Amino acid sequence: KHQLWIGTLDGGVNLFNRKTKTFTRYSHPQQKALVSTYTSTIQEDTKGNLWFGTSLGIDVLMKDSGNIVHFEAEKNNPASLVNDVILGMLEDSKGHMWIGTVGGLSVRQSGTNRFINFTEKDGLPHNTIMSMEEDVEGRLWLGTSNGLTCAVPVASGDSIRLLFTHYSEADGLQGQRFNENASIRLKTGELVFGGDSGFNIFKPEDIGNSKTMPRLVFTDFQLFNKSIRPAGNDGNHFSLSSSITTSPSIILAASDNVFSIEFAALNFMQPSKIKYKYKLEGFNDEWLQADANSRRVTFTNLNAGNYTFRVLATNNDGEWNDEGISLSIKVLPPFWKSGKAYIIYTLLLFVALYITRKLIQQGERMKFAIRQQQEEAMRSRELDMMKTKFFTNVSHEFRTPLSLIVSPLEKLSEQIKDADQRKNIDLIQRNTKRLLNLVNQLLDFRKMEVHDIRFHPSQGDIIQFIRDTVYSFADLSEKKNIRLTFESSAASLEAIFDHDKIEKILFNLLSNAFKFTMGNGSIAVMVDVKDSSDNSVIEIEVKDSGIGISPEKHELIFERFFQNELPSSIVNQGSGIGLAITKEFVRIHGGTIRVESEVGKGSCFIVVLPLKKIVNAVHETVSEPVDSVAGSEMENDAIVKSGGKPLILLVEDNEDFRFYLKDNLKIVYDVIEAETGEEGWKKAISQYPDLIVTDVMMPDMNGTELCKKIKSDQRVSHIPVILLTARSGEEQRLEGFEVGADDYIPKPFSFPILESRIRNLISLRKDLHKLLAKKNGIKASEIQITSLDEQFISGVIAAIEKNIANSELTVLDLSRELGVSRAQFFRKVQELTGKAPLELIRSIRLQHAAQLLEKSQLSVSEVAYRVGFNNPKYFARHFKEQYHVLPSAYASGKRRN
Repeated sequence: KHQLWIGTLDGGVNLFNRKTKTFTRYSHPQQKALVSTYTSTIQEDTKGNLWFGTSLGIDVLMKDSGNIVHFEAEKNNPASLVNDVILGMLEDSKGHMWIGTVGGLSVRQSGTNRFINFTEKDGLPHNTIMSMEEDVEGRLWLGTSNGLTCAVPVASGDSIRLLFTHYSEADGLQGQRFNENASIRLKTGELVFGGDSGFNIFKPEDIGNSKTMPRLVFTDFQLFNKSIRPAGNDGNHFSLSSSITTSPSIILAASDNVFSIEFAALNFMQPSKIKYKYKLEGFNDEWLQADANSRRVTFTNLNAGNYTFRVLATNNDGEWNDEGISLSIKVLPPFWKSGKAYIIYTLLLFVALYITRKLIQQGERMKFAIRQQQEEAMRSRELDMMKTKFFTNVSHEFRTPLSLIVSPLEKLSEQIKDADQRKNIDLIQRNTKRLLNLVNQLLDFRKMEVHDIRFHPSQGDIIQFIRDTVYSFADLSEKKNIRLTFESSAASLEAIFDHDKIEKILFNLLSNAFKFTMGNGSIAVMVDVKDSSDNSVIEIEVKDSGIGISPEKHELIFERFFQNELPSSIVNQGSGIGLAITKEFVRIHGGTIRVESEVGKGSCFIVVLPLKKIVNAVHETVSEPVDSVAGSEMENDAIVKSGGKPLILLVEDNEDFRFYLKDNLKIVYDVIEAETGEEGWKKAISQYPDLIVTDVMMPDMNGTELCKKIKSDQRVSHIPVILLTARSGEEQRLEGFEVGADDYIPKPFSFPILESRIRNLISLRKDLHKLLAKKNGIKASEIQITSLDEQFISGVIAAIEKNIANSELTVLDLSRELGVSRAQFFRKVQELTGKAPLELIRSIRLQHAAQLLEKSQLSVSEVAYRVGFNNPKYFARHFKEQYHVLPSAYASGKRRN
C-alpha cells in the first residue's frame, strides 16, 4: 500500500504521512491495540496482513477487516506464544510464520491461532532467538545468544518438529553471541549474521556434515569416590576382573551403595561439541542428557537387582551413534533379602503358620467345648425349667383334689367318736397337710427360679407369731418323744414382717430339726430382741440335738438340691430345696442365716432379721395360719331369705369338686351349677343368685374375668363373689380383689371356713344397712365434740362400719375415704376420741361383735370373720381383754338372759 511503518524503542508504532511529511503514533479507531511502547519487528505476510512484534506480544493488522488480532503468552496454555517479548518474525517459503522470542521459538499452525513452541528442552542451544533466516532449501538458520543453529522443519501430521545442528566458535563463528535482527539473505543465497565481534557470511549448501562416529568407551569406575582397579581388592570391596574399558560385568554387595561411572568419546577434534545421553535400565527408562564437560554419573542406594548402564554420543555435527556402549551391573541383596534368608523366612513362616493353626485349632476346640458346655447347661436348665414348670403345674392341679380330701376329712373328723378311728383320720390329715406343705414349697421354688418372690409385709406381733408356729409342732414332738421348748427375751413385739415367709422359714427349720433328731432328743427355739428407737433386730435360734453337719458342708446346705450323707436309720432325706428357699426368704427380709454345727452334737440355725417396730399400728390384721374351728363353735344356722333358701351359683369346671361343694351346700342353700365362665355369666344374669362361688382357673372366661364382668354390670354388681383357686400368691390375691372379689380362698381349704364366709357375706349384705343405721357399739354422747368434729367422727364411724367385714382395712384407707392425710387423720382421731385409730377400729369391731353374739345365732368364728378378724383365736383374745370374758361365754350368758 506504499505505507511506511516505523517501530520504535519507546514510541510504539509510527505511520508516515506522505502529505504532511510527518510521523504519527498509530492507534486503531475502534480497538485499543498496540499498547506496547516497544516495537522490535514488523512483518507483512503473503496475505497483506501486518505483524507487529512488541514487548507485550504480537498485534496483527488484518488486511480484509481492518481489525487487530492480539497474541500473547498465556499461563497454562501450551498452544499460546512461548513468550511475550518478541525479537524477530519470519514467514518461510511454506507460509509458516516463525516468531523468535527471549523465551524460545514459536511457529503458528496454518489456519489456526495456535502455536507450536520450541525451547532448549527441544534442542535449541539457547532460548533467546536474536535473528532468523531461511535458506534456499527451506532450512531455518537461527542466531542465538549461544551460537548459530540450523533447524530443519519436519512435518509430523498437523504438527512440526525440528532437527537441530549447532555451530560454535570452533566452526569459525565470529563469537557465541549474535545481535538482534542483524541478519539477511543475499540475492546470491548467502546468509549474513552479525554479532558482537563482527559478522559471518556463508553459503549454507557449502557446509557439509561429518559422517565419522567417534568410539565410545568407559574410562573409570569409582566406589565411594575411589577408583577401582583390576586386582585391587582391599578385602572390604570387590575388584574389577579386567579394565573398565572392556566393559566387564560388575557385581556389587549391598553395602557398596555409592558408585560412579565415567565415559568418553574418542574424538580429539572439537570434543566440546560432542553430546552424551545415558540411562540405567532397571532404574529409569528415560535418556538423560550430558555434555562434554559432564561425563560422570553417580548412583546411590540402588535396590538389589540386575541393571544395564547404556551411553550414546554424537559426532561433531550432532549425529547420534545409536549403538553406544553398555555395562552390566548386579547389586546383591543384603543377607536379610538373600535367597538363603528367604528360605529361612519361608521355613519360619511355615512354622508360624503351623503354630498358628495349632493355636486356632486349640482355641476352636476350647470354644467348641465351652459352647458344648453352655449348650449342655442350657439344655440342662431348660430341662430343669420344664421339670419345675411341670411340677408347678402338677402342684397347682394337686390343690383341687387336696381340697376334696382335706374338707371331707375335717367334717369326718368331727363326726367320728371312736378314738382309734379318729387317730387314723388324724394321721391322714397330718400327711395331707404335709403333702400340701410340699406342694407349697415346690411352688415357692418355682417362684425363686423365675425371680417372682416378692416381699409382702404386714404388721403383727412377731413374738406371738413365732410362739404359735413353734407350738404347732407340739403333737409331732410328743409323737417322736422329742422335747420342744420356746424362749423369748420379749413378751411381744409389734412389727412389720411378711407373715407367710416367716412361717415358712420356721417351718423348714423346725421340720429339718425334727427330721434329723432322734428320739429322746431336744429342740429349742430361742428369740432375742435388740430394741432401738424405731427399729429392732430379732435373732431366732433353732437348736437341736440331732446328727449334726460337718464344717466343710456348712455353706453347701443352703444350695439347691444339696443332700448330705445320712445314716441308714434316716430314710426320708427330703428334696434339698427347703434350706435354699429359707435362705432366699431371709434375704428378702434383709436378714442373714448361718449354721453352727458339729457331727454328732447337733446343729443351731441362727436367723437375724431387721424389723421396723410399730407404734399405734395401722391395722389389726395378722397373717397367722387359720386354726380349725371346733365343731361346737361352728353352727349350721343359715341366713334364710323370706320365701326360701338363699340361692348360690357355683361355677367350677372340675366335676368332682363341683359335686362335693354342691353336696355340702344343698342342705342350707339352693345351689345352681355352671361348668364354664360363660355359662356362669348367663346364669348370674338370668337367676340373680344371692352369692357366686367361682374357680379362677377355667377355660375360655376364667374366674377373675367373670368376677370383673359381674362387678362392672349394674344388674348384678351387688352380688358377693368368692374366688376359689389353687394359685395362692399375693399377686393373684391382689388381682382378685382389684376386680371386685369379696373374698379369695386358696385351695385346699377347710369347708367350714368357706361355709362361714358364704353365710357372713349373705348376712352382711342383708343386715349391713340396719347395723350401720344403729351405729352398733358407739356411744357418741360420751365424746365432747363440736358440730364440725361430730361430722368428722360420724364419717369415721360410717367408714369403719361400711368396711366392718374387711380384714384388710387400714388407717390409710380411712384417711383417703375422708379426704385427709394419714398424719392429720391420726392426730384428729386421737384428739377427739382419746383413742388411737387402731383402738377405735378394734372397739367398733368388738362392740359390733358383742351385739351379734347377743342377738344372732352365729358361732364365734362366724362373728369373728363377720366383723373383720381373720383369726378366731386372735379375736377371742382381744374380746376377752375388752369384756373380760370369752366370746362363747358372753354369747351364752346373753342368750340365757
